Amino acid sequence: MEINQDRVISMAAGFQYSKILLTANELGIFKFIGNKSHTAAEVASGLKLDAEATGLLLGSLVGLGLVTYKAGRYKNAPDVEKYLGTDSDDGLSCIATHMNHMYESWNRLDAIIKKGRPKKPEVPSILTDKHRNRNFICGMFEIGMGTARLLAKNLDFKGVMKMADIGGGPAEYPIAFAEKNPDTGFIVADYPNTVSVAREYIKKYGLQKRIKAVECRFFDVPELGIGIDYDMALLSQVLHAADEKKCVELLKKVYRILKPGGRIVINENALNEDRVSPPPPLIFAINMLVNNMGRTYTASEMSAWLKEAGFSKIKTKRLHDRSVIIQGVK
Repeated sequence: MEINQDRVISMAAGFQYSKILLTANELGIFKFIGNKSHTAAEVASGLKLDAEATGLLLGSLVGLGLVTYKAGRYKNAPDVEKYLGTDSDDGLSCIATHMNHMYESWNRLDAIIKKGRPKKPEVPSILTDKHRNRNFICGMFEIGMGTARLLAKNLDFKGVMKMADIGGGPAEYPIAFAEKNPDTGFIVADYPNTVSVAREYIKKYGLQKRIKAVECRFFDVPELGIGIDYDMALLSQVLHAADEKKCVELLKKVYRILKPGGRIVINENALNEDRVSPPPPLIFAINMLVNNMGRTYTASEMSAWLKEAGFSKIKTKRLHDRSVIIQGVK
């Protein structure tokens, strides 16, 4: 990858482009414009924003190709309308809002690199603030559904009648799996705030009879308490939020709820064995660092934990740069 002056400047200024997009999303500008066109004055008045600042922001959005301008009126670019201008299943407004909230934690990176993680870390606002927590959870659905449907095509569900999704977030994986596997019943187990959002998505897709969402503080309890004799258990994008000890403890809990011959499936934003590729988990490791939580791991590290927990017949497969699938059998 060539590094030249233009690329260095572009990378250094990347936060400016990002903040313009995220601010427009946070303030509801894309959704206000929708599939119509508006003047700057109409946008400012409709959203109760400063007229001068709104005009400048709209101009910068035109410069970034996110909004078009003609005869004094602004309109969303076609793809922007699809992803940020509506509440469709393809939308990305929640994850964009979550990314805007992450600016606070990322601004601490300099200090953390100098002194390390705080001895008494603050709980991230995405876990304590109800509005931010909801945007985080909904954002996980927005960016997770594509991988969920891809995984549904790659997993063998033969004989799987009962599956648990531990740390299942907004239930995107059971929803995607249910579309392909009509005979399987699902349990989504997660923390209380997350479960309430999961139930909304389950209802939206009309799957209340097949997917049940239950509260389970899976990292904090000695046993999961969601029943036993599961044919399959999924841990998707969960292990990176904890240290090695907690991860092994959780895997042992999952082992105990599976029936003999039952399978565990781990989906993680995993590093390659060289630990310096691919880019997504490397950047994500910094995100976990500034939020005082876990880190990204390699497939071999997680495979070793599975063996320690009692699993055998372990195999791995990379789906894409942000997803490695690791399976084991009880």
